[in-house]
Amino acid sequence: MFRAFLLEDEEPARLRVKKLLSNYPTEIELVGEADHGRVAIANIETLKPEVLFLDVQLPDMTGFAVLEKLSYQPLVIFTTGYEAFAIQAFETCSVDYLVKPFDQERFEKAIQKLRRFGTKKQNIDYQKLNQLLATQKAATPTYSLPVKTKGKIILVEYEDIIYLKAEDKYVRVFTKNEQNYLSEQSLAKMEERLPKMFIRVHRSFIINRTYIGEVRKFFKGKLILILKDKAETSITTGSTYATTVRTALGF
Repeated sequence: MFRAFLLEDEEPARLRVKKLLSNYPTEIELVGEADHGRVAIANIETLKPEVLFLDVQLPDMTGFAVLEKLSYQPLVIFTTGYEAFAIQAFETCSVDYLVKPFDQERFEKAIQKLRRFGTKKQNIDYQKLNQLLATQKAATPTYSLPVKTKGKIILVEYEDIIYLKAEDKYVRVFTKNEQNYLSEQSLAKMEERLPKMFIRVHRSFIINRTYIGEVRKFFKGKLILILKDKAETSITTGSTYATTVRTALGF
């Protein structure tokens, strides 16, 4: 029997994996789970699971950073929001990868590959994986943000998005036509996908820089950003993001 650990920050995806794993009670035992990398590292080191179901982008670090900090290499099945451009990377460096949202049939294929892998040692070249992802992502431009909400996917054009705001475990996407959409994806996952016109200005906010109309100084080096929407939305940068914002805006 394989002992498995689940590291996934999106609750719907975490529940989905747990439900699918319940179909393999004699083959896989889920010994632990976490939604942040730093918490997971200590637990994984203690439990020493053979298999890790690993999300690529976590709120506090990447899944690759988690693997780099472990004293051993478990078998890895990535759970990811990356699209087809990442296939080569994940096939090269893992037992399998599951692009969310995945169904039972696709999950079964991953388990079959795990069975074939058995106890074979897995050597992951983290640098190569990161390079493959970066290269393939750069070669695959996208023009809209898929927002998964209420059982359907809405494609929101990048140029129509003014800003994104984290709300608990969800993200609200605000558009220039005064509509907003609540997405099940985390802000960190959306940041990974968004083009360079978007900048992270706070742990809870990402802004389309083309909609920044005015910048005001605030105390302790922070900045107040006034947006060019009907409400003239005001967003204050986080302390650690102010320098990044200044550089991005060229002052």
